[in-house]
Amino acid sequence: MTGTDSAPPFVKLLTIIKVIPCLADPNKIRFSAEFDRDVSEIFPYLNTVLQGAIYNHSGRTLTIRKEGRLITLYPATVSAAKIDDVHDAHEVISWLIKLINECHLKRATIKPSFERRDCLQVIDIVRLLPGTNCKKCDQPTCLAFAALIAAEKVSVMGCGEILLAENQEKRKELFALLRAGGYSIPEAFG
Repeated sequence: MTGTDSAPPFVKLLTIIKVIPCLADPNKIRFSAEFDRDVSEIFPYLNTVLQGAIYNHSGRTLTIRKEGRLITLYPATVSAAKIDDVHDAHEVISWLIKLINECHLKRATIKPSFERRDCLQVIDIVRLLPGTNCKKCDQPTCLAFAALIAAEKVSVMGCGEILLAENQEKRKELFALLRAGGYSIPEAFG
């Protein structure tokens, strides 16, 4: 929104609170940021206007794929992965603020959608699995197991390797991604 718009912006600030290396791609970063207000009321409108969004109404999350990035919106925060660098993070933040404010401004003309419209991509899941192809999940490869998770034919808990201490960071990011997409995660990891 520009200074000439008559309505005040719905969101004014989205502040980065953490930047760490991306687990899916070591040449990129991931970040977490906080909104200056709860934005969850806009999720059904964003779900209508964004292609390929993964909306979880009961979980109050919306995951967006944008140019290879994974961006998950929660009521008061956002997490993003596969970000090029801090400059790219700020560009993503600017884009999100503009998108949310435009959607809020036009919400009277947008029919909100409360439906879960998409599933996670196999590649989004496999990059966060241990990658050992150990076959303990009864699948020949981690890729095959990821495809079954994406199709909701198996639980991520079939991967014993993801529960090992050395996979704690991958597990945390994978479970957050799955939870945001409305996939079942055991209560102990909620």
